[in-house]
Amino acid sequence: MNRQKTVVKSIFLLLLTLITVTACNKKPQFTVEGIIENADSTTLYLEKRDFNGTILLDSVHLDKEGKFSFKSDAPQYPELYVLRIGRQVINLGIDSTETITVQASKNSFAENYNIEGSDVCSDIKMVTLEQYKLSKTMGDLAAKLSAKLITEQEYTDQLLVAVDEYKALALKIIAKAPQSLAAYYALFQKVGDYLIFDPYDKKESKYFGAVATQWDFRYKDSPRTKHLYDFTLSAIKTQRDMNQSASLLNNIDIQDASTVMDIDLINNRGQSIKLSSLKGKVVILDFTAYQSEYSPAHNALLNKIYGKYRERLEIYQVSFDQEMHLWNNATTNLPWVCVKADNSQQKTLLQQYNIQSLPTTYILNKDGDIVKRVIKYESMDAELSKLL
Repeated sequence: MNRQKTVVKSIFLLLLTLITVTACNKKPQFTVEGIIENADSTTLYLEKRDFNGTILLDSVHLDKEGKFSFKSDAPQYPELYVLRIGRQVINLGIDSTETITVQASKNSFAENYNIEGSDVCSDIKMVTLEQYKLSKTMGDLAAKLSAKLITEQEYTDQLLVAVDEYKALALKIIAKAPQSLAAYYALFQKVGDYLIFDPYDKKESKYFGAVATQWDFRYKDSPRTKHLYDFTLSAIKTQRDMNQSASLLNNIDIQDASTVMDIDLINNRGQSIKLSSLKGKVVILDFTAYQSEYSPAHNALLNKIYGKYRERLEIYQVSFDQEMHLWNNATTNLPWVCVKADNSQQKTLLQQYNIQSLPTTYILNKDGDIVKRVIKYESMDAELSKLL
């Protein structure tokens, strides 16, 4: 009898140990479930987003009912995930063991869906849809500009309104919870290859700093914290370098000009044109953006000066525009050298030439030396006449 009790006790202890070990080894999980309508025989994927792309976690072949349920290990730190059908995605933010419910239709999967169970996911949805709206607006405006249904000024004005609408919504989300994944997500949205928020802008860089500070406090060891913190510090360093170079280029004289770097960019005919190739003529070096409100009046002033001195003067105009199509249209009939800087080239030029706002303009003598930074554009003609 005692032996039977001992055996039963041993079995009980063994089962208790197994249950305890199993419970300890079981990782906390999050759940994404819901219904996708009109998606019979369609494959739905759950993927995790990292800095190198996406990682497939699970998939399901949907039937007529369209019901699905994914479970996956909860991340140690807040992370981005996506539900995907073909090329359509729904962005998700996961930071714990929440259960997220999604209802959508296959045909409008990415843009017309309901999501419940997570405030972060709801905020990410609002940011995503506003970014879609901005991208569509930019495409529509470019098409109208190409068809000459709107002027360049109308294109610029309407595009700036759309950008401001995105920023207004994003800033509400950032201000509400800068520590949230939605705030991180809002900062890094792009149109084309360009960030909507400019980390090199003195005002907008503060938003990156605010979110980076909160993430460093709450999720210090998260890879996304490191990415955000390094990115923000790099932007701050770039701003500092620009400020340190101000004394060189704001008060430059001929003796200082040997420190100025050459520029080699592609013009609107696909040719590589160096700034140094224009030696022998006085040169106006002009950094601008044709999509800006000031551009028509600014180019009209340059055109007047160029017409007066064109035999002895050249203009080397560097565009910081984001939209290639706009740049091509805007420069088609301009008689001077028009080149365009891409995103990485812009960062270099911002530092080298202390560009804190556009337009920024310099006058170079016939030897290719910078002799004047133009502050008052109405006096540029008089400054040029001294050299010509």
